[in-house]
Amino acid sequence: MDQPSKKEKRQVSVSIHESFYYDRVLELPTVIKEYEHVERILNDLQYMACITVQIEQLSKIEYQYGSSSYNYLLQRITEILKEIKNREFRGQDIFVVDLYDTDTFCIFLSPPRHDRTQLVYHLEAIAERIRFTLEQQVFHLLYPYLKEYSRPNIGYALEIKNPMVNNMRLIRQLVRNAKKMGEFMAAKRSYTSRYQLQKIIIERDIRTVFQPIVSLESLDVIGYEALSRGPDGSEFESPTLLFLVAAESGLSFELDRICRRKALEAVRDVDVNTKIFVNTLSMTIHDPEFRGLYLKELLEDLALKPENVVFEISEKLAIDNYELFRDAMQHYTDVGIVHAGDDMGTGYSDLERIMELNPGFLKVDISFVRGVDKSYMKQQIITAMSTLSRNIGSQIIVEGIETREEYETLKQLGVPFGQGFLFARPCHELVSDCSGFLHAVN
Repeated sequence: MDQPSKKEKRQVSVSIHESFYYDRVLELPTVIKEYEHVERILNDLQYMACITVQIEQLSKIEYQYGSSSYNYLLQRITEILKEIKNREFRGQDIFVVDLYDTDTFCIFLSPPRHDRTQLVYHLEAIAERIRFTLEQQVFHLLYPYLKEYSRPNIGYALEIKNPMVNNMRLIRQLVRNAKKMGEFMAAKRSYTSRYQLQKIIIERDIRTVFQPIVSLESLDVIGYEALSRGPDGSEFESPTLLFLVAAESGLSFELDRICRRKALEAVRDVDVNTKIFVNTLSMTIHDPEFRGLYLKELLEDLALKPENVVFEISEKLAIDNYELFRDAMQHYTDVGIVHAGDDMGTGYSDLERIMELNPGFLKVDISFVRGVDKSYMKQQIITAMSTLSRNIGSQIIVEGIETREEYETLKQLGVPFGQGFLFARPCHELVSDCSGFLHAVN
């Protein structure tokens, strides 16, 4: 093997040396590059304040998806932080990337404009403003990769000038302490979210909205999917976050049974010919307090026809024992309720579940519908699903129709039913007339 030349060794050495000063991927200086400015603030102010932003989950993405995805996400987050820095901070504040941990960003705060202003009183508020702006954006960036609630660690710390200790050591200690505070604050937020969710469950503070399910041929409304939302203005207003936090907190069962009860209560006295699709997890089918005589009396009290109720069993959780599931489901079918397989095509064992349970409805996930008019592969998959559903006596419903082109393609493929923003967004009222749909697609 050829040995590198002196010139090549020198180029590598220069490149490594430069990386200590500047991160070329993020286009940000490192702490070393801005060290003199940071030290000057420490000497002038006699203390130093720092905010750190750490995205720990990025390392998991790098291991699972590679460095290209990692670098892309890191650049996106850097752009967001630069916008926040320009909007929320002063020009003299120093924004750098940690030399040893590129998942961590540091903002060293410059001296206040007025001598009477003390940074010690404002650090927590500054960190909270960053968290409020950044948290949702980080979640939406990382969720497609991790399918979990990813929170950035936003920390803050102070370090007092000590003439007995080297300034470099003090600054590194400042960054470490800020990162530890970020970890503490993130853990606190997680426990607070769990407490807030428990409070929502206890107070049954769940809203139900409805999205119509439409015949693609006639555009008649044949039913509604009941969808759950958390309190307005809270982090749980988003159903994705609501159920993610429930899963992480071990509260999926408790939340799901409240959502199911609220959904049924919201459709009291529904039209006899209209079906209500209620989402439920496979585990909650086994709920002994929600089946048999209790369920029959509940439906009678709400003036609901059992044959109008369809339980959508999510494919997000695997069914471990089909025999036990069938036995539990019998309590519902005995009173006339049927079930639908939800999220078909995205879960653990679609064909096995269809074979074992023979659901009355098959709901095709939005991923197969998005851009179906431009994808031959998606058209063939949906055609196969439609044929399968007809042959086994099930009815297929496609989710997430948003464009006229998607609608026309699905209609030509012989798909009988669909739902999506093209027809109506989820709302509190049961939409009954089709004139809006006709206007939208014609």
